Amino acid sequence: MSGIATAVEACLHIDGQIRLAPYTQDNETLSSIVLWHYIRSNKDQITLFGNDSWYSKGNNLSITFNDVGIKYKYQLKALTLGMFTQGNGQGMDPLSWTSIRRNIANLKRLGKWLEKYYITDFSMVNELPELRLRNIIIDLVQASNLQKHASFAQSLLNGVHWLKMYGVIKNNHFYDLMNEYFIPFTFVQKAKRNKHSIIPIQIMKQVLKTSETYVKAAELIIDDWYSLQVKLNSAISTLPSTDFKKTTYINGLDDDECKVLDEYHDLIKDLRRHTFVLILSYTGMRYSEAMALTSDSAIERDGKYYIKSLLSKTTDETQSLEWVTNEVTYRAVKSLANACSVYRERARLLLKYQGDVLPKSRKLNLEFGLQNKSLFGVAIHKKSCEFSINTKATSNGFNNINKMFALPVTEHDIAELERMGCNYQSVNSNHKRFKEPYQVGDFFNFTAHQFRHTFAWFIIANRLGDLDDIKYQYKHLENMMTLIYSQRGYESMEELIGLTESFSEFMVSQAMEDMVVAAQDGSLAGKGGQNFIARLTEILADDLTTGSTPHFNNMEELLTFAAKHTSNFRGLSHGYCTKGAECKVRNAADPSHCVWCSSYIATPRHLPHWLVVQKRCESQLSVFDKFPAEMKKRFKAFSTALKDNLEAANIIIDQLTIKVKEA
Repeated sequence: MSGIATAVEACLHIDGQIRLAPYTQDNETLSSIVLWHYIRSNKDQITLFGNDSWYSKGNNLSITFNDVGIKYKYQLKALTLGMFTQGNGQGMDPLSWTSIRRNIANLKRLGKWLEKYYITDFSMVNELPELRLRNIIIDLVQASNLQKHASFAQSLLNGVHWLKMYGVIKNNHFYDLMNEYFIPFTFVQKAKRNKHSIIPIQIMKQVLKTSETYVKAAELIIDDWYSLQVKLNSAISTLPSTDFKKTTYINGLDDDECKVLDEYHDLIKDLRRHTFVLILSYTGMRYSEAMALTSDSAIERDGKYYIKSLLSKTTDETQSLEWVTNEVTYRAVKSLANACSVYRERARLLLKYQGDVLPKSRKLNLEFGLQNKSLFGVAIHKKSCEFSINTKATSNGFNNINKMFALPVTEHDIAELERMGCNYQSVNSNHKRFKEPYQVGDFFNFTAHQFRHTFAWFIIANRLGDLDDIKYQYKHLENMMTLIYSQRGYESMEELIGLTESFSEFMVSQAMEDMVVAAQDGSLAGKGGQNFIARLTEILADDLTTGSTPHFNNMEELLTFAAKHTSNFRGLSHGYCTKGAECKVRNAADPSHCVWCSSYIATPRHLPHWLVVQKRCESQLSVFDKFPAEMKKRFKAFSTALKDNLEAANIIIDQLTIKVKEA
């Protein structure tokens, strides 16, 4: 039985449900159990149950249990093992290490607060009367300054969920009071939260051009660079051991070869950086997913290109996924993987021939590099060898995009950000320019997550795909998450129509085709839908099947004509607006006003959006119904908006699914 299995058996009762075994003095025998033993970068990492910090293989950040009493430590560690091995229940998916770390940090904060009231473990809460609990929780709300730090409300509720899930606290008054006092602040957080900005078009073009140009230049010399690196590797077995007592530096080239390598190194040293940028730009991956890529990630199949990754956020299982990408990104990953192979072979040879004299930390680092096949975990050194874990972006890390690109914003860029509602330099409250708007000449502040939002915006705005396409590419389990990423793409539809005349005609023709097909099936929703069917019937002389009229020989000619002469047109996530620039309603996120407008048309392709709106409104209204009467008064406007959107969603869904019901 493994160390983790032994610890789980000792502190968890698992029989369909999961419950924590109570703390006893015998639990101290758990302290010496080895949970993980592996090489972490350049250290032999041994994690014992009794440690105050736990490191697990593949995760550079630790989960800490210090600053609370011994009983809280035991409960937090048992909860960690439960989340790590079982998740929500026996046989369910475990949580990712990052999610566990966040939950434990918030539960530890709660435990430290309860200790002020001489509550020495979570189970003591079961004995507290409602009035005492209310006073404790009110004090916590006030001390937490949730008006300023509203995000803590949701984070704490997420952690408290696991106390209920594992039966640690069974006092229902506790959960009712936590919801009563903390849920309202989760709405405050949602209202205050700024989405990550998109990257302005002209800045994004410069980034892509720079990275693509770099990759092409690197490809021209990488074979010769590779040959010189192989020659260095071949010299390892013949060089004196004294060369490696302090370093992995290899002195195995003559003067002329060194000069050539110096030149090549300047052209290859940043390959890792530009490959990283291209992956973010052309796949929409999260930062953590890009960092977890392995050297065999690039795939070509029937002239199409993919990047293979592991699903890291929604599950902790090793599920392989394929992200559609383009040829230049595929080539960049292949080139970087080829470079990585040089250094892994170098590590193998150094350990084989010089392992006895290498410093311990260097030796462990080489062993780590051979075990860890990370694409971005290999440092491209000129004549030495080093491996790393890139859990977080750092100021000096290769993945600091702001060190690669210093691009000043222009008036045009600022106007674009203003139209998109994201003219702020940072959404990080710790950043010195948090929520500060850009001024002309300021350098654009890049973050890895901006590329993800920009990718979704580009696909939707250019009609290269729809909600389901984004969901598939981004590996979201819920359409609701996808809407967050793609909302700005829908909102920018009108702006992109005006970029070029040819693109405008193409875009409208696609929308016209969508509406005509839906009209043929009688599946247009909204007041404007019925008007559209009537007008189309009149144009086609009551023949919606052939599209043949005295003026048009076929449907294609009709669509071409309509696209060319339709200027008042706007595409939204939830339908089409034929009022165009005259429309005064611009908030695509609140579509209830559109439903009653005679210019609004919805087709079956918009049904997924309305289903998400319906589900979201029903969910939030169910929470609202649980509020105390006094709190309902304060949030009445919020509930009214939800009810309006729910009513609109029900109307459109009924209209778009009527044929299904009749069948």
